[in-house]
Amino acid sequence: MIFLRSFIGAAFFALTASVFSGEVTSIPESEKERLELNTEFYQKYLSFRGFPIVASEKVSDYAFYEAAYLMEKMLGDRQDLLDAMTEQKIRLAIMAPSEHTTDIPEHSDLEPKSYWDRRARGLGATKIRPAVSVGEENLLGYRGDPYAAESIFVHEFAHVIHEMGIRNIDPGFQKRLELVFGRAALKGLWRGKYAGTNPSEYWAEGVQSWFDTNRENDFDHNHVNTREELKEHDPELASLIEEFLGDGQWRYKKPADREQALHLTGFDVNDSPTFEWSEELVAAYEAIERGDDYDSLPLAPMTQFDRDTILSASGPAVKLRLENQTKQRISFFWIGYDGNRRHYGDLDPGRKFTQRTYGSHVWVIVDENGGDYGWIQASDTDCRVVIE
Repeated sequence: MIFLRSFIGAAFFALTASVFSGEVTSIPESEKERLELNTEFYQKYLSFRGFPIVASEKVSDYAFYEAAYLMEKMLGDRQDLLDAMTEQKIRLAIMAPSEHTTDIPEHSDLEPKSYWDRRARGLGATKIRPAVSVGEENLLGYRGDPYAAESIFVHEFAHVIHEMGIRNIDPGFQKRLELVFGRAALKGLWRGKYAGTNPSEYWAEGVQSWFDTNRENDFDHNHVNTREELKEHDPELASLIEEFLGDGQWRYKKPADREQALHLTGFDVNDSPTFEWSEELVAAYEAIERGDDYDSLPLAPMTQFDRDTILSASGPAVKLRLENQTKQRISFFWIGYDGNRRHYGDLDPGRKFTQRTYGSHVWVIVDENGGDYGWIQASDTDCRVVIE
């Protein structure tokens, strides 16, 4: 098996020398130092045009090769985007089926752990947490993959292309994206859907559809899940994506649904592990989703709003969870110490959002017509309010 893997790797990289640098190896000392890696966890490494892919020893080499293949297909000849990410010490971290989000060293501080470990099998990178992550099971299409209908890698890597690539080489891009997002929101193109959450998710969801790997017609998605549908439904977003990622022929398919590429020679999904959530993790996550540990607060009518009283104190840092059970989009505003409102966000029907705030701080809920719906004063512990 060692000889076979060595032969496959040598043949594959001989054919694609411009894409990969060698086989999956231990982590070079220079990269350990440059990336300040936790080498108690990270043991494996592959370079894609200088961009580092890392994982623990539990992760299959095939997952590395598949990730690099997807990067090559998504980016094409945009080495400038990849260089921008690499210069900021971004790395791809692959999780084994037995590993969780908070096992990734860069994401280990996320709390509560049971929420993030069940909520996500991949996260985008930031300057503070410079790892974009993805599950091995989604890359290779294992049985039990909870996101089998889409590529989590394409979504999360799209975030990195945006935040760590495009924004660094094109300072005016973010403003353009926000304007396009705003126009799409006014038209209601993504109303109530995940793509309508914010400009970042708008871009990432768009990139998924650009490469034909999105879900369709469910709570988070409308009918758009292909490039042609995106061009027809939201041509401005499609044009932005095409500007940076081109309009080539490649579309994403799961490994089992495409002709086997050389980099997956010898891979058999039937010999691969099955992914499953543990019962304990599911139970803990569901308790968090229900808000079992949150104090319930009422949404007070504006007739009870006394500015002089409620603006006089500030308590400890807490989380305020807003749950929109109305049939309309709502907005939430923080009341500053000067009594003025500051818009923090919007929430579509059926959505939840957790806002960080402080005890005694006041938030006003406004309906989609601009009318005051009610107000909340945060308690000194984590709290939630159901808006009905």
